[in-house]
Amino acid sequence: MEKDIQDRRPIRARETRWATAAARYLRRKGYTPNTISLFSILFAALGALCFLIVWRCDNEFLQRGLLIAGALGIQGRLLCNLLDGMVAVEGGMRSPAGAVYNELPDRVSDTLLLLGVGYGILQLPYAPLLGWGAALLALATAYIRLLGGTCGLAQRFSGPMAKQHRMALLTVGAVVAAIVPQWGQLIFTLILAAILLGAGATCIHRTRQIIRDLSSGEPS
Repeated sequence: MEKDIQDRRPIRARETRWATAAARYLRRKGYTPNTISLFSILFAALGALCFLIVWRCDNEFLQRGLLIAGALGIQGRLLCNLLDGMVAVEGGMRSPAGAVYNELPDRVSDTLLLLGVGYGILQLPYAPLLGWGAALLALATAYIRLLGGTCGLAQRFSGPMAKQHRMALLTVGAVVAAIVPQWGQLIFTLILAAILLGAGATCIHRTRQIIRDLSSGEPS
């Protein structure tokens, strides 16, 4: 049990009053951690849909609204990621299947958002390939993190392009694109390229950390 707690992603917001109050409210309403985890996929899917259709709209006002909605979808996903763990650990509601609900929805959410952005870009024919590449390397970063755990090491959530960095970049990009929608597709193309390169660097960095820790005999 103690190792499960240590392997949680470090999130500063977990210590805030509003997060604690929100977790208590969800517990009182009967929401389980697994249900909250599944809601993260819903928020991600809504965000992905916004990014998929935004450039297919000719109305600039509607484009701005979809971009802001997409950013809110990302933040809703992250909020669920925060609260499901708080309800599970602080609320004493951990379940044997909790690890599956904690990891699998994250992988689905990442993939939906990155593919939604990639397929939403119409000006560049290779944009979907960027989306697929970013999504696959995002999966790889999580796989390597979990690989360290299976080797008996504490899981490392380091970057340079871990989940929180990817989602922050997409959120900022969506807000900036809402301000200058005429540059939005270029902004998202650059963001996908940055995520692709950064996630690749993250895979290399985490793999080197695991090999170094195993070679030095670091205890789990």
